[in-house]
Amino acid sequence: MKKILLFSAASALAIAATAQTVIVPPTLADAQAAGYEALWGDYKYGYVLPNETQLVDNEAIKVVMNNASSAKPGANISMSGINTTLFDRSFQMGSAAGYGSADPIYALEALSEGIKQPYAIFTVEAKIGGELALFSNRGSNKYTMYVWDATVNEEVGAYVLASSSHITDTKTIISKATVGLTEGHKYYIFGSETGANINLYEMVYTPYSSEKYSVTEFDASKFSTVIVPPTLDDAKAAGYEALWGDYKYGYVMPNETVVADSEDLKVVMNNASTAKPGANVSMTGINTTLFDRAFQMGSAAGYGSADPIYAIEALSEGIKQPYAIFTVEAKKGGELTLFSNRGSNKYTMYVWDATVNEEVGAYVLASSSHITDTKTLVSKAIVGLTEGHKYYIFGSETGANINLYAMGYNNYSSPNYGYNGNSETSGISDVIIDANPQSDVIYNVLGQKVDENYKGLVIKNGKKYIQR
Repeated sequence: MKKILLFSAASALAIAATAQTVIVPPTLADAQAAGYEALWGDYKYGYVLPNETQLVDNEAIKVVMNNASSAKPGANISMSGINTTLFDRSFQMGSAAGYGSADPIYALEALSEGIKQPYAIFTVEAKIGGELALFSNRGSNKYTMYVWDATVNEEVGAYVLASSSHITDTKTIISKATVGLTEGHKYYIFGSETGANINLYEMVYTPYSSEKYSVTEFDASKFSTVIVPPTLDDAKAAGYEALWGDYKYGYVMPNETVVADSEDLKVVMNNASTAKPGANVSMTGINTTLFDRAFQMGSAAGYGSADPIYAIEALSEGIKQPYAIFTVEAKKGGELTLFSNRGSNKYTMYVWDATVNEEVGAYVLASSSHITDTKTLVSKAIVGLTEGHKYYIFGSETGANINLYAMGYNNYSSPNYGYNGNSETSGISDVIIDANPQSDVIYNVLGQKVDENYKGLVIKNGKKYIQR
């Protein structure tokens, strides 16, 4: 079923801080009523969303379409060449960033320079910390979805997501990438690919305070490859050392342990530390409602760090305890999901691509979270891996360690890869509508307050009218 967005008088302004926010393009009917330009001269192709269009502004997040280009003051919204089984429109994404680029952005103007067409770039202000999910595809072209944190590093900024995908079926398969956003930070969201553009169908933001933020189950059958710590019985049988002298706490997994070697990828626990030749696997202080053991993650990287890593030896230097770092070789391209939490401490899960930039490397994930309930809340971060690339997976936090419970991988050919309409996206039903909108307030179709001089489709008392 295609998703339909129903606007009401307070739909963009009265979403509670604990609800999910869904960001999609306005419908074609609303765009026509607002007088938006037809795409390529015919509305059957879509329309052009004006620059500086505010898509949402609620208690959790503000999202503005702003490509910073005076030459191309708008963004294409496409009705053709999309996943028509699930959606009827998409943002057309594109930028001056190259596919798989790790070049710095710094400013929106720099990002927009050289943009090919009126392609969307978003400025996002996170008012409450939470998880952002991006649903996209492009068919036969490789592409990368980027999220750039413009606030960190004294406002120089850094990538927090650079998730690359290559899926060939644009009609049925949609990729999902998720990343944590930090309260008070400003972000740019954009994309680039080997062709021209990307279909971004929907963005879903889930605050940490939402009941929908967390993992309520772990189903290993949903992944083509699953990486979890060995069971305690298997660890004992292998002669692994008891953690802190007692197996009730867990065990120490030896360095260079191969934890997965499938047709998809090879994963080796290797913290590159001769002083601490192993990694703690904990049985205590974890999410016991879903898991009975966890890799203990930690590194010399600081929480929220964007400092270069380059080599696993540099990453391991200064590691506090025998904490896990993983070397991953992707044999097939696909989607990696990380299941983690840490209770009251802030933490960041990192994925570093050691192959790009002539093997200097670059971050492809730096997803920060802050959830306070270690027993029931588990965070998911999702990122694309490229065939033939080598990655380091590690974490760091404001305390000591992170619980990494499992990693699940689906290659692009897996039946479980991507979004098929049954994933954890909220859908429009999760947007909370104010049951008693102000009778004297008028809104346009984007939920922005306007006055009686505004021309076009407006909403008052939950009903639509045309103001002429």
